[in-house]
Amino acid sequence: MEIIDFYTGSFARRCIVLLGYFDGVHTGHRALIEHAKKIAASKKDGEAVGIMTFYDGKRDGQIYLFEERVQIFASLGLDFVFAAPFHEEFRSMTAQEFLVRVTKNLNVGAFLCGEDFTFGKDATGNSVTLQEFGKANGIEVFVDKIVAFGGEKAAATQAKRLLRSGDVEQLARLLGERYFICGTVETEGRHIGRKIGFPTANIHPSPEKYPLKQGVYAVTVRGDGWEYRGLANYGSRPTFHDASVVLEVYLDGCFEDLYGKSITVFFDEYIREIKKFESAQQLSLQLKKDLEKIR
Repeated sequence: MEIIDFYTGSFARRCIVLLGYFDGVHTGHRALIEHAKKIAASKKDGEAVGIMTFYDGKRDGQIYLFEERVQIFASLGLDFVFAAPFHEEFRSMTAQEFLVRVTKNLNVGAFLCGEDFTFGKDATGNSVTLQEFGKANGIEVFVDKIVAFGGEKAAATQAKRLLRSGDVEQLARLLGERYFICGTVETEGRHIGRKIGFPTANIHPSPEKYPLKQGVYAVTVRGDGWEYRGLANYGSRPTFHDASVVLEVYLDGCFEDLYGKSITVFFDEYIREIKKFESAQQLSLQLKKDLEKIR
């Protein structure tokens, strides 16, 4: 899968382009992607499918960072990502300027978006604007109905609400797969977990990532060709007087050296709140109880 830069890249093959922000890649987004793939397959010679997204995020944080979204898009079989920086120059483009730029860089055969899609400076462009542009330029435009979830529109705001509450099971249903965090295991630390019988792989989540509720979670961790169940402490470590937010993961049955390696942590279930224990030994006893719950 290729990554095409909004300002400097190009894609010569005839393609269908999905327009939106695609922060959380939820069930509504997945429905759009599947529709686009069906349209592409119906074409005589087949067409590529690409998706618009942004390198950076909105001010309150991203559900998935750019690299994580790219990982999802690749798994869903897309051919390219059309990526733009969400800076002032981009935000100041009119709807017409935006569409001209897209069709200059990409060989667009069709656009596909949700019926609530808006674009251009001050969000003055919408699906009707897109249809008018398509008609004038010989480009097909498909506008899909909004997908509902839990009695409301499937949306990033809904996903962020579930992140704040720690309801990762409901979040997985909204997103279409378990919520995850990618990162590189830190090579330095105090190794306290190892001393109490629970060696951990630690990741400092990016400040650009929308925060998950602090707590202890049942997780599944994947690396290069392996997978383990485990426990994750997302947040502070009050027993050791550490207020910084860390994703600290114990992999049940793993004895490999993970320092410096990339891992993906999937959140399966919220177990309990973070507690301050009187001693490391008491923490160890609680972790043993937590471990029994996930085995």
